[in-house]
Amino acid sequence: MLTVAIVGKPNVGKSSLFNRIIKKRKAIVSEEPGVTRDINYEAICVDGIGIRVADSAGISKSGEEIHLLGQRMNHRLINEACLILFLCEIDTLSREDFDIADLIRKSGKPYIWLINKVDSEKKMNGFYDFFDLGLDSPLPISVHQGKNIDELICRMGKKLQQICLHEQFEPIGENEVRPTDSSHIGIAIVGRPNVGKSSLLNLLVNNERSLVSPTPGTTRDAVDETIRFEGYEMKFIDTAGIRKRSRIRENLDFYSLVRTEKAVRESTICVLIIDATTGITMQDKKIASLIRKEKKGMIIAANKWDISQQRTVDQKEFIQNLYDLFPHAQYACVIPISAKTGYNKIKLLKNIIKVYNNYHMNIKTSDLNTLMRSFKLRGAHIKYGYQKSSAPPVFEFFVGHIDTYDRNFKKFIINAIRKSFDFTGVPIDVIMRKN
Repeated sequence: MLTVAIVGKPNVGKSSLFNRIIKKRKAIVSEEPGVTRDINYEAICVDGIGIRVADSAGISKSGEEIHLLGQRMNHRLINEACLILFLCEIDTLSREDFDIADLIRKSGKPYIWLINKVDSEKKMNGFYDFFDLGLDSPLPISVHQGKNIDELICRMGKKLQQICLHEQFEPIGENEVRPTDSSHIGIAIVGRPNVGKSSLLNLLVNNERSLVSPTPGTTRDAVDETIRFEGYEMKFIDTAGIRKRSRIRENLDFYSLVRTEKAVRESTICVLIIDATTGITMQDKKIASLIRKEKKGMIIAANKWDISQQRTVDQKEFIQNLYDLFPHAQYACVIPISAKTGYNKIKLLKNIIKVYNNYHMNIKTSDLNTLMRSFKLRGAHIKYGYQKSSAPPVFEFFVGHIDTYDRNFKKFIINAIRKSFDFTGVPIDVIMRKN
């Protein structure tokens, strides 16, 4: 798929433009410079051509490690892109704009030059200063007001048609940009800050897709990437670390939390990363509770297992202790992993497929009622039961001589279903009705 990259110095409106083009609020937007760190992609269709629009971190000469990592990803993005949207901001012409213009010229890539925040005739006074950059005529826009965005999309379409013709690409229909087949799995990678979520994403997609740094809170936007494995299309979403709400003091942290919670709601399966070297924390339990509340499939990936093995930690004992300490994760599939060495990578991917299939599994009514008739229950009589829905599985039973709100009875039924049918990694709900 063709990539269209949005580049420019920090805080000129790249993320706002990205959101405008894709017509959704995916990227976090803030007046604080340097909010975007990872490359944010979204698949859309322009003039019948499937493209990935990429929002990048601002290109600057900051010497901080995290910015250097971001700049490396930016240079790789420019090499990957078939079309560059170079965004400047009116009244802020600087040395950085000249450096980026040189970078674009040297790349030899087609580009569209944009000057943002030209929202009045008065602003046009500074427009012509940008001609010193020596590029083709820029398009004045206002991302906030939506000025000339339709013209930008039109120019993108024309450029993309030329690129397809020159490179002999086949235009791709919109249905192929957004796959909707049943083998498409949405997976949210969640956990506390700095437990290895971005490292795991990079391992699974076999690419340096997310920035990895010892600094907690490196990931802010929800970064996604899609791979194919054993006939399934897996869309992984690397989310910001979920902090305690009492520690959220900045708008950026709040926006990141909102996007992480949204990623959980919109996924089918959540891979909860915990640190195997430090054990279970209260925050891990709260995240597991969120996943259970949203009724999602759950896999607990105990990261840094390579370090734990050096401490002679017994795997079976570790998993059993985890179940004992994790009341909200009794149904979860637990897999020790190492995002650093790749330990159990394939096992994790295979279990994602297993949990996905369990999540959509339907049990025959006859098999379910055969199981129910095998119970010897004191005082309770299950007259009939059936699976009401799947994804997640919900069962409805008609019973007599028992309080339908009896939690212990519901727990007994759920455990019986789990023992007879493989619902590993999947939450089960039971509805009891008196008959």
